[in-house]
Amino acid sequence: MSVYLPGDHIDSPSSSDAKIIVGYGIDLQNDQLVTVQPGLLRTSENKVWISVHSKRYIPTEGDHVIGVIVGKAGDFFRVEIGAAEYSVVCFTKFEGATKRNRPNLKTGDIIYACVDDEAKARGMGQLHGGFLFKTSLNHARRLLSPTCQILPTTGRFFKFEITIGMNGKIWIKAQYSNEIIAIYNIIKASENVGEGEIVDLVADLHARFRGIHSDS
Repeated sequence: MSVYLPGDHIDSPSSSDAKIIVGYGIDLQNDQLVTVQPGLLRTSENKVWISVHSKRYIPTEGDHVIGVIVGKAGDFFRVEIGAAEYSVVCFTKFEGATKRNRPNLKTGDIIYACVDDEAKARGMGQLHGGFLFKTSLNHARRLLSPTCQILPTTGRFFKFEITIGMNGKIWIKAQYSNEIIAIYNIIKASENVGEGEIVDLVADLHARFRGIHSDS
């Protein structure tokens, strides 16, 4: 794992003939990958990006994100995804949508989408109910890593649904509101905790939850 500073050159992955997807913190200049944000270099299959502790999201093709509907203009929904500008999603870009079967979305509704390019996205479905909050981009990517133990450990104590966007937005849903709050506290508290301490952290916060729950 290497730290890169703005202006550093990155060697293109040579193990794959597939198209390289350039992610956050990297720019393609004269066929050369150059970092534009300081951070750790990350790779996943044919995608490369810089892991930065930031809450400002830059749309990257192929990212799965969570957005909030903020308006509608004709066939397009304006969606807030945490970037500098709103993204747009055409109603035909939602799975299963037709001219006769349009998605019935209103301002404030939450959707899961895939970024097609810097300005447009493809809707993958609405997230009903639940609780939406924001974390750093780095923590969101950590939670999505198959080696991260935060969510599997939390799942030993709580039953819940979760959707995580590469843009740092997280949606969680559980049967009771106090369980949602407990899961939220675990996710937020785990951001600066190492993997070796996750089990103790989750167990401690769950014990506190049980204490509050039993006294209520």
